[in-house]
Amino acid sequence: MKFEVSRFLSIPTLAAVGLFSIVSEVRAEPPAWSGNPDATFVIKTLPGMMRYDTTELFAAPGDRIKLSLENDDDLQHNLVVLKTDPNDKDGQKFAQAVFTSLGDKAIAMGWVPRDDPRIIVATQLLDPHASEAIYFEAPEEPGDYPFVCTVPGHSLLMRGTIRVQKAIEVLTDLTYSIYEGKWDKLPDFSTLKPTKTGDLPSGKLDIGVAKDLKGGFGIVFEGKLHLTDEEDYRFFLASDDGSRLIIDGEGIIDRDGVHPMGSPKEEMLRLQEGVHSLRVVYFEKSGQRGLSLAMRSKSLGWQDLSVQTTNKKAQKAPPKPILLTPKNGEAITFRAFLPGVNPRSIAVGYPGGVNLAWDADVLNLSRVWRGGFLNVASNWDGRGSGSQISGYDQAEASHGFPFQQLESLDEPWMTVSKASIKYERDVADPQKEISFYVKNPDYQFEGYRLEPGNRFPTFRYRYHDVEIEDTFAPSEIDGREALVRTVTLRGKVPEKTYFRLADSGNLERNDSGWYAIEPAVWLKLDSGGEPVLRNVEGGKDLVLPIEPDTEKTELKMTYWWQTKIGGRVKPD
Repeated sequence: MKFEVSRFLSIPTLAAVGLFSIVSEVRAEPPAWSGNPDATFVIKTLPGMMRYDTTELFAAPGDRIKLSLENDDDLQHNLVVLKTDPNDKDGQKFAQAVFTSLGDKAIAMGWVPRDDPRIIVATQLLDPHASEAIYFEAPEEPGDYPFVCTVPGHSLLMRGTIRVQKAIEVLTDLTYSIYEGKWDKLPDFSTLKPTKTGDLPSGKLDIGVAKDLKGGFGIVFEGKLHLTDEEDYRFFLASDDGSRLIIDGEGIIDRDGVHPMGSPKEEMLRLQEGVHSLRVVYFEKSGQRGLSLAMRSKSLGWQDLSVQTTNKKAQKAPPKPILLTPKNGEAITFRAFLPGVNPRSIAVGYPGGVNLAWDADVLNLSRVWRGGFLNVASNWDGRGSGSQISGYDQAEASHGFPFQQLESLDEPWMTVSKASIKYERDVADPQKEISFYVKNPDYQFEGYRLEPGNRFPTFRYRYHDVEIEDTFAPSEIDGREALVRTVTLRGKVPEKTYFRLADSGNLERNDSGWYAIEPAVWLKLDSGGEPVLRNVEGGKDLVLPIEPDTEKTELKMTYWWQTKIGGRVKPD
């Protein structure tokens, strides 16, 4: 796999890295092809949201790529492009291991282990409002290559994919007809006589066929669009001057009039499998000229249908954030649809900048994070498909239900309750079946109450005949955020009942009794007994046996953030 790298840092970053780094970076020579890359990408960080504005890029094998990272956020970020790994498809495991592998050198190395063979290319650690351009060649092997921010905790949200794919012959029997004339809008070409016609065996629109004309011309392209699946197809059209895309005789995108190239206009169309007619009409009045057409679908990925390519961003920037923030020492409790959490999640933002999501489907803590609480812009802009976590340094707690009876320590933990049903009709002995979630008979959710004054919620549920309350309170240890959790059981639990504390991270206990569930977040059991670390389901989890003959049991634990928030020193 070949790649060349040349970096160009903006002034704020140069000032931060010191004189020696300034000299070495300025002297770095760009590759010979830097002025004419095959693909140019710009990725920006979204202020206050811990996200890249682009999460999907497309390239062909061997493409010479210029990729710029513009850090518009107030925190430090980087971007690392990785080779594929079937055991770490999105790069999160790599990012999480950086903290452990680099140790005390992590900050000085910008959270990037430069000699790691999995890294294709990486930016420096960029200060707020700095930028960097890097050059490299896309791998020759088609596949999905992840990119992540390796600052601790950032990869949970800051990640994306470069999809390297071979060109597919989507457009065939492509012809062109050139017409001469000056127009301010697209004419009716059917009433005009072409001055030149021909074929385009490359299967791509090319206004270069009229390169001998100085201005005042139009082109009609016609061809056959071959689709292998019935699905939604997105088309992207940009032009200087006017253009129109027509599929199966129906106008899909209209960019008529005299105007500069601008950003591509996008429209989605559901098309059936098979062959469809494609027609693009275009005119150039004078001055600059350009025409680009691209298509994207789940099965075909990104396909450039023109010689001139367009910006290959797959996701537009989210709307302006609308942030929920705790005030006056009170918590905010918000029923939210959060990415990666079951639909019945309850988000809580506490004073002091610690937050959690509690899952009412499995009656358990789902995740914790610090910093900002929630961005609820999607509830006002669009259909409200999901609020977004606006803070940093997330950590997942244990997955699935909190309590379970284990006949042996080798028994797997139950994460959800499922049932199945045979769904084939008119078949005497149906074999096909579907699975669906069902209520666990051992549990009953009884809602939550808000404490007077601070409005901290207490989550209430039953496990068999035991009444359980789950409460949380913000705290601080050595100047860093912490969250204290208390689980109170009233009633005798069944024999061989265990409580699951954690099932991810490095769960080896240190000398002070802490377990790392994420590089940036540690867990400690403060009361309730002695936990058991076991190997199960190909990994580790930490479970706590519960005394069966006790009328009241209190389990107290602390989640504590270890690193400086968001990769920088917290302000005093």
